[in-house]
Amino acid sequence: MSDTRIEVTDTVDAPVERVFALLADPDRHPDLDGSGTVHASHTHLAITEIGEVFVMEMDHAARGRYRVENHVVRYEEDRALAWTPAKPGEAPSGHVWGWELAPDGDDRTVVTHYHDWADLTDPAILGRVTEVGADEMRATIGNLAAALA
Repeated sequence: MSDTRIEVTDTVDAPVERVFALLADPDRHPDLDGSGTVHASHTHLAITEIGEVFVMEMDHAARGRYRVENHVVRYEEDRALAWTPAKPGEAPSGHVWGWELAPDGDDRTVVTHYHDWADLTDPAILGRVTEVGADEMRATIGNLAAALA
């Protein structure tokens, strides 16, 4: 972990193609979320390229229910996927949630889940970027592994 990035890595028992397909499906993100804040997808389409936007329903104890538009900033099929959230109709604030995948043989995948806020521009968000920490991110990878079992 750095001052502007949290990253967790683990290995899951599934081929990289299956892992990527699950991560690229926003409808499955509530099943994977280890923080308990992701509640529903409003997009219902798999992510297929940089520039796409998928909308998620969120719920946070202090902020209540809200929506975010996630702008895809990285898409490398079977290797990497990342997006930067924004309030609906606004520009992204600069923090990035992402995934990097590496095959470990034919049936296992090394999964790195990260949150990077080096380019964050919204001071209101800067004060809460670590609300979801390494423990919740590890739980997300655990949920991913369970979903692929």
